[in-house]
Amino acid sequence: MAQVNNFEKGIGLFNQSQFPFSTESNINYRVNSIDDLTANNYELLAKMISHFFAKQVPRLQVLDQYSKGLNTDIYSRPSRNEDSKADYRRAHNFGKIIAQFVAGYSTSVPVKYSVPDDKQQEAVDEFNNDNDVATLDNELMYDVAKFGRAYELQYRDGNSQNNVKLSNAFETFVVYDNTIEKNPVAGVRLVQLQDLQNSGVPQYTVSLYTTNSIITFKNITEQVGGSMTVVDETPHFYNSLPIVEYNSNRYRTGWYEDVISLIDAYDAVNSDTSNYMTDVVNSLLVISGDFQAPDGDGVNQLIKNIKKYGVLALQSGSDRNGNTTSVDAKYINTEFNSEASENYQQRLYKDIFTLSNVPNLSDESFSGNASGVSMRYKIFGFEQAIAQTINSFKRSLSKRYQLLGSLSSNLSNGLATVGQVTATFTPNLPYAVSEEVQMLTNAGIPLSRQTMYDQTHFTDATNEENNLAKEQEEGLDQSEPMNNVKFDSDKGDEVDGGQE
Repeated sequence: MAQVNNFEKGIGLFNQSQFPFSTESNINYRVNSIDDLTANNYELLAKMISHFFAKQVPRLQVLDQYSKGLNTDIYSRPSRNEDSKADYRRAHNFGKIIAQFVAGYSTSVPVKYSVPDDKQQEAVDEFNNDNDVATLDNELMYDVAKFGRAYELQYRDGNSQNNVKLSNAFETFVVYDNTIEKNPVAGVRLVQLQDLQNSGVPQYTVSLYTTNSIITFKNITEQVGGSMTVVDETPHFYNSLPIVEYNSNRYRTGWYEDVISLIDAYDAVNSDTSNYMTDVVNSLLVISGDFQAPDGDGVNQLIKNIKKYGVLALQSGSDRNGNTTSVDAKYINTEFNSEASENYQQRLYKDIFTLSNVPNLSDESFSGNASGVSMRYKIFGFEQAIAQTINSFKRSLSKRYQLLGSLSSNLSNGLATVGQVTATFTPNLPYAVSEEVQMLTNAGIPLSRQTMYDQTHFTDATNEENNLAKEQEEGLDQSEPMNNVKFDSDKGDEVDGGQE
């Protein structure tokens, strides 16, 4: 009998799980100066690239797979030996849920950027609008939540427009110096070329970004040799490294990286439960007693009839005294404690959210009638953790606008030096507005009509004021309740809604 559910086994997707990750999978590359990279035909750079492909990319691949429900442990575990046994592989993309919550909480409401000078503010706003920075920030935070790191590249295009784009974490790394400040001295982008020859050996275009120029090398493979050949070098005019790295924390760990083992355990117990439920249906049927197959059918034909019709019809025999003998049929299957299994799954489910510091919004405690203060206490642990990520994110954001302002020193049409940009994050959370309004009202603090209108989701303050003014001009009694206003069903005209 063929194994069920072959598609879900993911055969061929993964050779083996890369978890737990080695220390080398997430180290920062450090040098004394840029001269260390350029010496001996960039021999050290070549070693870094080989190390990046061999040690760091596998970790990124596993984290990426867990965000897509392609969990490596459940898909790489050995197949069951018996061909007739179910072999489900139930993967659960907790990684996606956790990463989306982190990115949604912090950047779904666009980050606000402010500069003291009005002209500089206009320049920043124009740059942000042209580059859809709100979307970029959300993508960066999603990568930070997944990988613990993210990268953006700033550049000027052929039309002298200032651009900033997300750079793939699988293709990018930054090299820092050995000082206590840990200053970035170079950035590397490795873009894979399309293999038109189907050679099976991927090649990459390598670009080394320094504080002054972009150095391009001859195409390489993942097993780059001891040196590299330069084919082009062009200035970029930024006076600083145009690749900016974003980190989740000082260790660059992803938000669900610490709970991968729990996700694996949840996948395993859920898959085993599915296998058991399927195996029960295909349990071994045992027939005992003195019986004959009906109509002279053989045993093999009897088994086929049972599978086809699901009905067992047996004719009992007789003993030597002429008494009818008994026939019994029952299925044999392993015992399974469903209650214990369910409790175990629920405990794992709870632990995944608890230990990742991400609130489980499907929990009954997140009811619609919970107070605003109560909701904030439920996400207190998450807010402590996200504060660390946001603070790190802000430091990288400041480098983005420092780069933007640095162009003026080398380009006559560059922007004026942008001062310190303040980035304000607004958590994307439901707020108990009615409680806050009631608190201010009880304290005797008046609220403007504009503010009151802004708290509603169905109207705009300016339009509503215009509508009110128009109704006043028409002499409509605005104090009259709408329930007392009647309309002529034929003409649609308003008629007297008072008592006759």
